[in-house]
Amino acid sequence: MFKQELILRLLRFGFVGGGVTLVFMGLNWLFAPRLGADLAYLAAYPLAVALHFCLNKWWTFGDQGAVKKRQAAEYLGMMLVAFLIQTAVFKALILYTTVPPWLASGIATVAQMALSFLVMQRRVFAPARPVG
Repeated sequence: MFKQELILRLLRFGFVGGGVTLVFMGLNWLFAPRLGADLAYLAAYPLAVALHFCLNKWWTFGDQGAVKKRQAAEYLGMMLVAFLIQTAVFKALILYTTVPPWLASGIATVAQMALSFLVMQRRVFAPARPVG
């Protein structure tokens, strides 16, 4: 991959990550008064993940094709690992600091972003390799 394309992809990933983080934080803020911090976090997560997948597939990595089972499975596996990292950071911030839950959700999201980019770049949305 050309260096310029990698830089543009990283910028797009950053915009997607930042935008989805803001949506995730906003949903946490919206849901928390009714559900409490933990349930708001869990309710907001699937919505943010779906938005994250679509924006990264179609814009960051330029994959305009239909969603493939392999992509979805690998992405969900990656998101499970990211969820565990993110949740550990979220819970630590809630338990050991005075950071409000909506902000803790944003900080926790940033904690797993590098892992997510590498897995999507090299595996989930990588172009198919020719067999031969």
